[in-house]
Order: sequence, then structure tokens, then C-alpha cells
Amino acid sequence: MVDQSPTYLFTKRDVYYYSRRIPPNMRAIYGKKRLVVSLGTKSLNEGLSLSHALTVKLDMLWGEEKPTSGTLDVLVAKVEPRKREPRLSEARDSYLRIRGAGKPKTFERASIRNIGAVVSLIGDLKLTHYTTLEAANVRDALLSRGLTVLSVRRMFATINAVFHFAIGEYGLDMKNPFALVHMPQSIRKKRMPIPIETIRDIQAACYEIDDDLRWLIALLSDTGMRLSEAAGLAIEDICLEHDVPHINLEPHPWRRLKTQQSERQMPLVGAALWAAQRIAAEVEGKWCFPRYTNAESCNGNSASAALNKWLKANFSKEGVVHGFRHSFRDRLRAAGCSTEMIEQLGGWSSANVGSRYGKGFELKLKTKFLGKISNKHVNEGL
Repeated sequence: MVDQSPTYLFTKRDVYYYSRRIPPNMRAIYGKKRLVVSLGTKSLNEGLSLSHALTVKLDMLWGEEKPTSGTLDVLVAKVEPRKREPRLSEARDSYLRIRGAGKPKTFERASIRNIGAVVSLIGDLKLTHYTTLEAANVRDALLSRGLTVLSVRRMFATINAVFHFAIGEYGLDMKNPFALVHMPQSIRKKRMPIPIETIRDIQAACYEIDDDLRWLIALLSDTGMRLSEAAGLAIEDICLEHDVPHINLEPHPWRRLKTQQSERQMPLVGAALWAAQRIAAEVEGKWCFPRYTNAESCNGNSASAALNKWLKANFSKEGVVHGFRHSFRDRLRAAGCSTEMIEQLGGWSSANVGSRYGKGFELKLKTKFLGKISNKHVNEGL
């Protein structure tokens, strides 16, 4: 689809081009009937300015009674507009300004950190000055620092996003050198579910210590929520006065949800109900876990580091917070829960289109299955 704009301008993929018929007496020199030049900009104002400058120069050149043999060279040297090519840091800033609007602070921090790694290793160059050789050097330097292949791939994902954005935004005629670099094969270490006996021991320790970190772990242990989902909860998300105590899990400005299916109502049973009651009784302010959450962001990485450290030191060297989520699915399977119910409780995306129809399972039915996997014995002893 080509959109026409005033005076010799048209856009293609949002980039402005200059298009003008070549006078008959000049066509032999150019070998074509029409001059089409990319202006290398998506700005209408800049496109109009460049168009005017080209028009003036062409009027002068084409007004000559006897065009010289050097006219084509003059056209290439003086009429072809010089594309505004940004340095990598400028491309990053434009990327954050356009693509970063409304994104959490973690998006900005990752972009600054990952682009900063390229600048520190290679330099802040214009984009076309980077080659696959420099990109490979960045890869090798990061791997030599002890970063895993998966970590380097995540960093390159950000770098590639900035390059792809800038290539389109500035109308650059280049390939992304970082997208052409090969990565070594990585072996993803499978996260193991936490055994049910260990979960019971962890929950008992949470009841005994009874602080905000333990409330967070207890909340995760019997809901299967993602860590950021729980850490970013607001007090108003917890509904204890309802016939079925539950959490309204919804996106917030400080914490988004991973998928559309992640927005759900999660019944509170077992250790999770205890944790919610303790939060409601003890926490003042807007957020359930103010040490990790504020109006701007939810620091899930910091929460993960603190909780994993405690789990590894006291229960299992292999134990990590995300293991509760793996265990949650296994526990629901063992309770005879249907796949559709499991996916709704855990906020997992479903490949079954039919499961997206309707309102989903009612809270009471969800609670029935969660009651089968909660630690009733521990709760009765409280």
C-alpha cells in the first residue's frame, strides 16, 4: 500500500521517498524516465524539507540548456540526500522513546545494560559501521565473562530489537549484523518440581517464622502463581470477605501479566489462605510486599534471589521458587484435575481454542480441586 503525500513525496513502509519525472532531454543521461530517491526519514516535516532542497537543486540542473556529461555525477554527489544515520546510543534512545512508552522500568534497564555492553566492548559507532565480526566479538566476550548461552541470547534479543527498529525508523539500507551471528548450542537445565514432602516442611517453617518473605513463599506454594504475580499484588487484590476467599490477579501499572490467560481469579486455600490473612492483618499501605513493589515497578529478580537463597540453604540445593509452579501442576494432575482446569488455575496458555470460550470455571469448583492439594493437616493444627 503506497500513500501519496504533497509535492513529489510518497511513503513506503512509512519511509518518505522523492519521486519526480525526468525531463525528456535528461533521460539519456539517467537512463530512466523517473527519479526515485529514498529520503531516509519517517518525519513528514523532514521529508518536506528534503523534498524542497532536492527540487531546487534539480530545477537548477535540469534548467541547463546543454547538460554536461558530469550532470549525473553532480546528481549523485549533491542531489542524493545524505541519510541521517544514528550512532548505537542514539538508536537505543529512539527505541526507548517509541517502543518503551508504557513499558516497565525493567524494559529500559535491560536496553541500557545490553546496548551498553556493545558500546563498552566495540564503541558507540554508527550502525552501518558494525559488522558480523564485531558482533561475534561481543558474543565471545560475554561468554568469556561466564554468562550462559541463554543469557547472551537474551542480551542479543534486545540488541537485535534496537537494530531492527533503527533500520526501519531511519530507512537504512543494511542488514542487522547481530542477527547473523551464530550462538553455540545450550542445554537448558530443567527446573524440577519441589517434592510434596519438602513443600510441607517449607510451609511449616513459614508458619513458624511468620514474616513477609515467608508469607510470599506460602502464597506461592498453594496457588502456583508466578513470583512476579504474587510479589506485585496490591492489598485490594485480596478478597477475604467473599464467600470464596480469593485473589483477583490482574495487570497493574507496576506489574504486567505474562499472558492474557494470566488474568484470573485464584481461590485461597491452605498455606496461601493463611498468608493472605497475615498480609491483610499486618501490612499497611497499598502493596502486599512493599519491599519489592512500588508505584513504578515490581522487583521480581530481587525477590527471587532472597527466596531462593533461603530455600537452598534450608531445604534443597536444587530448590528454586519456580519449582512451586511445577509442583502445583503435578499436584493438580494427581488430584484428577482436568487439563482445562489446570490451565485456568495456573494461568497457562491453552492450545485448545474452545477453552477460550465462555467465562471459565466458577470459584467454588476451583476451590474444590485446590482443597484436595492443600495441607489440611497443617492448617488444622494452627
